[in-house]
Amino acid sequence: MSLADALGLQRDEVVALVGGGGKTTAMFRLAREMVELGGCAITTTTTHIFAAQIALAPAHVPAAEATRERVSAALTAHRHVLVIGTTDPATARAAGPSLDRFRDLRAWFPDVCILNEADGSRMRPFKAPATHEPVIPEGTTLVVPVVGADVFGQPLDADHVHRPELVGALSGATLGSPITPDIVARVLGHPQGGRKGVPPNARVVVLINKVENPPQRTAARESAERLLREPAIHSVVLASLRRAEPVVDVCTR
Repeated sequence: MSLADALGLQRDEVVALVGGGGKTTAMFRLAREMVELGGCAITTTTTHIFAAQIALAPAHVPAAEATRERVSAALTAHRHVLVIGTTDPATARAAGPSLDRFRDLRAWFPDVCILNEADGSRMRPFKAPATHEPVIPEGTTLVVPVVGADVFGQPLDADHVHRPELVGALSGATLGSPITPDIVARVLGHPQGGRKGVPPNARVVVLINKVENPPQRTAARESAERLLREPAIHSVVLASLRRAEPVVDVCTR
C-alpha cells in the first residue's frame, strides 16, 4: 500500500501536514506517489522549509514568479513543482508564498494535488502548536498531524519535544516525565493540538511515522486506539516513511 492510499488521498486534494517527525519526508513522498499515479503535485509551505530541501523537487518556481503560465509550464514538464519564497541566508530556510498566492494556485490548478507543510518542529518528533500556528489555508481538505514513534518513552523536554511546556499543558503531563501513547493521543487529538485550525469540512488522518520495531508498533497502536475515540479523527496511519514500502498499518474504527 502506498502512503497516498493509506491516507485516502485524492488527486485534487489540498493537504496540510502539521506536527513533527517527518512532515517534509511525507510531503515529498506523497508528491512522488501522485506523479506515479498519473497526477500532478504542487509542494509548498505556509511557514518555512530548509532551503536544502529545494533539491527534493524536480522543479522549483520562486513564489514571486509563480504565475499561472510559469507554474503550468513546470507541471507540464515535471508533473511536480515546489513553490516557495526567498531564502534567508541567516537561517538557511525558505519562506512560503502568501496566502493570496496559495489561493491563486488552487484556483489556477483545481485538479492538482497541493501539499503544504503548515508548521515547523525544529527537527523534533513531537510538538504542540504556538498561538501563531499552524497556518492552514481555507480550502484544505485533509489535515495530517504527524508524530515520530521514536518519541515514545523519551522524557518530555526540549531535547525531544518542540514546546514541551505546551505539550504538558494540553496533555496534563509533567515536564520530564516519559512520553506515553496517551500523552501523544491527547495532544494530537486536542482541538488546540493536532486538530488546531482544521477547516470544518476537512478530514483528519494522523500519521505516526518511524515505526521501526515491535515496541514502537505496540505504542503506536495504543495511541491510535485512543485517538480513534475522538470522532474528528478519521483514521491513523502507522508508517516508516524511509522504507520502500512505508505503510505498517492503517487503524480505523
